[in-house]
Amino acid sequence: MRETLKRIKADVILSAILCVALGVILMIWPAQVTKVLCYILAAILCVMGIGHIISYMRNKLESRLGLATGIALVILGVWILVQPLNFAKIFPVVIGVVLLMHGLEDLRMTIEAKQNGDTAWGILLLITILNFAFGVLLIWKAIEMVQIAMVIVGIALIYDGLSDLFVVYRVAGAVKAAKQAAEAIDVEAVEEDSEENE
Repeated sequence: MRETLKRIKADVILSAILCVALGVILMIWPAQVTKVLCYILAAILCVMGIGHIISYMRNKLESRLGLATGIALVILGVWILVQPLNFAKIFPVVIGVVLLMHGLEDLRMTIEAKQNGDTAWGILLLITILNFAFGVLLIWKAIEMVQIAMVIVGIALIYDGLSDLFVVYRVAGAVKAAKQAAEAIDVEAVEEDSEENE
C-alpha cells in the first residue's frame, strides 16, 4: 500500500510539474507553440501506437484491445501531422478532458485526506471543484480564436499543476500523521502488555 501511494505521488508530482511548464510556455508563446505542440504530440502518439502494435505482434496472447489502441493512436497521430491547425482547434477540448481526469484523481486523494483526518480537506475539495470547472469550461465553451484558447489552456494547466502539488502535499501529510498516530497506539499497547506480564 505504501509503495503504491509513493508511486501515485511520484506520478502526480511529475504530471503537475509538466502541466505547469506547459502552461507557462502556452501563455508566453501561444501562437508559436501551438503548431509545434501538435507535431510533437503527433510524433508521440505514433510512437506509442507503433509500440502497442509491436507488443501485440510479439505476444499474440495479449488482448486485441492493445492492437486496436495502437492502430487508433497511429491514425490519430498521422491525422494531427496532416491537419495540425484543425487539431489545434480541438486542443482545448483535449486539455479539458485531461483536467477532468486530474480532477477525479484529486477527488480520490481529497477523500483519502479526509479519511486520514486532514482538517483542510474542505480546501482540497474546493480546489478539485475548480479543476473540474476549468475542464468543463475548456470542453463546453466554444472559443473561436485559437491563440486566446491557448492562453486559457495555459492558465488552466498552471492551476491544475499547482493544485495537484498542493493536494499531494496535504494527502501525504495526512497519511504520515495517521501512520504516526497508529504507531503510537501500538507502542502504548505493547507497553501495557509488558506491564501486565510483569
